[in-house]
Amino acid sequence: MREMKDSGIDWVHEIPISWNIKKNKYNFTLKKTIVGTKWENTQLLSLTKYGIAAIKDGEQTGKVPASLAAYQKVDIDDIVMCLFDLDCSAVFSGRSPFEGMISPAYKCFKCLPHIHARYVDYYFRTVFVGRKYMRYSKNVRYSLNADEFMALPILVPPLEEQRRIADFLDRECAKIDLITADIEKQIEILEQYKRSVISERVTKGMDCSVGIISCDAKWLPMIPKNWSVKRGKYCFSIRNTKGNNITLELLSPTQKYGVIPQRLYEEYSTQVTVKVNERTNLRSFKTIHPGDFCISLRSFEGGFEYSTYEGVVSPAYTVFYPTIKCDRRYYKYLFKISQFIAEMNSYSLSLRDGKPISFDDFANTYIPIPPLKEQQAIADYLDKKCAEIDGVIADKKEQLDVLENYKKSIIYEYVTGKKEA
Repeated sequence: MREMKDSGIDWVHEIPISWNIKKNKYNFTLKKTIVGTKWENTQLLSLTKYGIAAIKDGEQTGKVPASLAAYQKVDIDDIVMCLFDLDCSAVFSGRSPFEGMISPAYKCFKCLPHIHARYVDYYFRTVFVGRKYMRYSKNVRYSLNADEFMALPILVPPLEEQRRIADFLDRECAKIDLITADIEKQIEILEQYKRSVISERVTKGMDCSVGIISCDAKWLPMIPKNWSVKRGKYCFSIRNTKGNNITLELLSPTQKYGVIPQRLYEEYSTQVTVKVNERTNLRSFKTIHPGDFCISLRSFEGGFEYSTYEGVVSPAYTVFYPTIKCDRRYYKYLFKISQFIAEMNSYSLSLRDGKPISFDDFANTYIPIPPLKEQQAIADYLDKKCAEIDGVIADKKEQLDVLENYKKSIIYEYVTGKKEA
């Protein structure tokens, strides 16, 4: 068994007696080489949660500056670090396998000869778990400047052992990543299957022996012959009431979860969508009841959202409800299929820059009206079938969580010397 000693770092605990602990200033040099006029011929890089990625033309997201002359040069094996927003940033560090340039917002460090870049890349992954550098920040943005980073300690095994650890973790993590990719592919296939099942049932009904007829809905040219179609304005109406006599709970329309309480959305996504001072004026927000639908006037990407909650939503949304006798669950499924979304999208040249989707667009769109009993049968079938598929997906996502935690565990155990490569 290896002889161990106290590291003096609370999250590391004991380390092998042959390992050293040195401040970062003795292990790295800070780089800041601006690419200047060479930026047009320099590979653009991005720090992602998977490490440093090479960005192709047209792949850059967000607001792109006209010139990248202020970007900094990155060499192979440089360590790029995001030392701001340590409490919430989705990225933290990465070893570059490329030469290129990256945003000047990040800090770029070169490893000194006694530091193996792949080892410290794994080490900083462990630092990111639990956001361990937050404790060293002394400002409201949870950031560290270069001097503060350079004053922090890091574990320094003998160089040859650093290489062995990196080689071992490369092999083991590659195995885990392969299994993870396979499970993610299975989840994608299940999601596609679920969408196809929904689309099949809400557009063709439960009885395949019923003949089909053409209709006025251009996005759905054929329907079962015992169905009808009507424009949306003859089936749904806008709800314009403000506040809510039952509850003033603030709800958030989301593509992934439907219309849910903002407290749950913040819990699921770690985002805050409404400023604190807006909470004091919720009576000016729009009423929404269980069974109501919601349209975002700012963007439309994933269909209309269905509410199972009572509350209020931001005035930026349009709330509407059915005026015909129907099973609202049927329309909950219909308004999320790709054909319907494509039809709604056709009313706007750009989801963000063009005319936003409005209720008037939907009001003039033909939608299918199956017999009420068939709507109920379709909704019952889809509720059961989707629950079955979702159960399988949940199991596979649990497998992904187990793999992710195992990967974090073995990285921690080897970069801190608890196990020997």
